[in-house]
Amino acid sequence: MTLELLKTLEDIVGPKHLLADGEVHRYAVDGVRPSMAVFPGNVDEVSAVLAASSKAGAAVVPWGGGVHMGLGGVPKRAEVILGLGRLNQVLDHEPGDMTSTVQAGMVLSDYQAHLGRHGQFLSLDPPGAARATIGGILAANVSGPRRLRYGTARDLLIGLRVVNADGTVTKGGAKVVKNVTGYDMNKLYVGSLGSLGVIVEATFRLYPIPACERTWVAAFSTAAKAREVAGRILGSPLVPSALELLNETAAREVGRQVGVTSEVHGVVLAAAVASVPEAVEAQIRTAQAMAGEADEHEVLEGQAHDAFWAAVRDFDSGADMILKASVLMDRVTEAMEYGERLAAQHGLRVAVISEAGTGVLRFHFSEGDGTESAARFADVVAPMRAFAVQARGSLVMLQASVAVKTRVDVWGPPGNDFALMRGLKEQFDPGNILNPGRFVGGL
Repeated sequence: MTLELLKTLEDIVGPKHLLADGEVHRYAVDGVRPSMAVFPGNVDEVSAVLAASSKAGAAVVPWGGGVHMGLGGVPKRAEVILGLGRLNQVLDHEPGDMTSTVQAGMVLSDYQAHLGRHGQFLSLDPPGAARATIGGILAANVSGPRRLRYGTARDLLIGLRVVNADGTVTKGGAKVVKNVTGYDMNKLYVGSLGSLGVIVEATFRLYPIPACERTWVAAFSTAAKAREVAGRILGSPLVPSALELLNETAAREVGRQVGVTSEVHGVVLAAAVASVPEAVEAQIRTAQAMAGEADEHEVLEGQAHDAFWAAVRDFDSGADMILKASVLMDRVTEAMEYGERLAAQHGLRVAVISEAGTGVLRFHFSEGDGTESAARFADVVAPMRAFAVQARGSLVMLQASVAVKTRVDVWGPPGNDFALMRGLKEQFDPGNILNPGRFVGGL
């Protein structure tokens, strides 16, 4: 099967765009090494690759920039890596309508550069924007701090083109913001981790680049004080683009990456405000007035502002395990402190960055005493997940070693809608060739 499929795929994309030798190991997913990696140059080639793989019963793993490949369970099979990096063009941009259609393999930073020449931007700021592709961002459903003001990837997406497991091509949505009523098929694929189809094109609503954006950063001695001020901001007429809470460990690492030499003590609250300069200045002053309890605070602008948010967005502390929790907003600081206590009990370090206005937290766990033990990381997951569920939320694993993933469920127990999810998988991918085993419930 492998040799016959290899020859078929080589005929489709050409020998220059197919790997089947030692270099394929670069595309291993959680230790599962594929037989080949193929890089189609257009939608027709993607369709032909999937049709051939489906006929051969070969498992296909879609691959964009590889930034979010840590998300998902250990694959059951992974014969073919389907790299989408050659599908990297802006197909349409209507500045007057503030919409644009882009191929899924385009890197987000390149897309933003194109839009920026017209004074517009896509208001997604997920981790790894310099490498993450549009398709990967949608498949993993990652958004970033700006979701507070602009919404999530699902909110910004208005059209989608997908290649199904059998090679058929379907479209959903339109190139206009307003569309007819009915089932929104776009939302079905966002966050499905490529298990229902391969995204090849996306149409988004855009926003104008703000004339001015600055960040107010304040340090508080306790998480409770920081949360109180965050609550005042959220309950006021202020309109922050992002509102983040960083525990002391995370704040110190961000400061180090930004080049701040003084050590942070306590919890840091950061609020980004974007508008015309006069409005930004007024909102920053209002935020400062709300934070009389702050031990220290400052305003970042220009390069300092950009560097701070890049460090928050692409936070890298060399973590061995990253967990993402979603909880009620009034439980955010409690979740932060609970994660810190768990880390201490298990001899681990944890850096926590949370979106104070949405209830999303990211816990970056790493070894605290130099003793490597997958069991210690795994033992943290169950109580963290129990806390998240009790706080009316959920918890998923964004990154961990195979040894940890084999001990605990990456996604957690499937919900009451799992029968529906399984039915959709069977209908969209009856041969179970798309990312088998990596999605919720082993789908």
